[in-house]
Amino acid sequence: MSERFSTITRFLLFSSGATLELIKKCPRFEVNKHASIGLTIVFTAILSVLSSYFAFKLIFNSDYLAVSLALLWGSIIFNLDRFIVSSMRVNDSKIKGFMKSIPRLLIAILIAMVISKPLEIQLFKNEITTFLSQEKITLSDNIRQKYSANFQHIEKKKEVLRANFQEKLLLRDKYYEEYKCECTGTCGTKIKGYGKECRSRKERYELFLLELDQERQKRDAIMKQYNIEKKSIQELIAKEEAILLANSYGLFDQIRALNQIDKFSSFFIFFIFIMIETAPIFTKLLSEKGPYDNLVLEYEIQFEASYLKQLDTYKYERLRNRKLIEMSTNVELKSKESEMRNRIKEEAVARYDKLRQALDNKNFKA
Repeated sequence: MSERFSTITRFLLFSSGATLELIKKCPRFEVNKHASIGLTIVFTAILSVLSSYFAFKLIFNSDYLAVSLALLWGSIIFNLDRFIVSSMRVNDSKIKGFMKSIPRLLIAILIAMVISKPLEIQLFKNEITTFLSQEKITLSDNIRQKYSANFQHIEKKKEVLRANFQEKLLLRDKYYEEYKCECTGTCGTKIKGYGKECRSRKERYELFLLELDQERQKRDAIMKQYNIEKKSIQELIAKEEAILLANSYGLFDQIRALNQIDKFSSFFIFFIFIMIETAPIFTKLLSEKGPYDNLVLEYEIQFEASYLKQLDTYKYERLRNRKLIEMSTNVELKSKESEMRNRIKEEAVARYDKLRQALDNKNFKA
């Protein structure tokens, strides 16, 4: 069977990892099956683009950068899903096929986890904002609670200082009453007028007024110091609260908040993405071996046979060349050996002729 596919069908077949030259030879139902697998992969890539856009938007304060990175991440997920599905082979044994697909399923679950979280954050955005705002309030209360003991200690010392000064005021009033009633003759010696006892009590009262004035100045100085300490603590609290309010929550803070708000809904969305991500893999696992798989197997066998044939030819050529080299080497060695023997023989004959000539000359002279 041979037919022309539309641009969309060609793209979906490409997304499923199917080879166009082979799928053209298959029946229409086989084409529809792989197009459906490709559509699932495309939908997963689209969801990953949306999810990663929300995630990058939380990290970078730039729409252009968030869109660019989201498209890049979507392309990575698309290519990875396409590789996972296209690398799977339909085997006769379902159990064997499932065991081989476990690493691919784990990768698919990991991808689903990465894709689902940013979308979950976007779906629960209002709840997360409320939770994090309440958390800031709680942290602010914790900051104030941390320094409450310091405030209580300062207030306690101020209260002791006020109580001591109040006792001195009461003592001043007592000295004044004793001085007045002595001078008016209503108490003490009962003698009216400015006498010795009246003068003594008046001097005691006036001297105490001087001491009280010094005590008041001392109290005001200590109170001022306490107020300065209290103000410094308040400034420290305000500084820590300003840092807390200025600190913006990032992606992982929102994921932490999401896990504490509603785990059931989060798991529900996560399982939906797992179902979407693993759908092409389970489609491959549960499908019976179809025409396309048979064609792939046929081409793989042909390629392997051709490869093995070429490998045998290569091995034969290597063996033949090695033997030729060995034969050539042996011939060359024998030739050199024969040449060396001839040379030795010629040298021996030459020495023999020279020796014989020398003997002949010696006999001739004799």
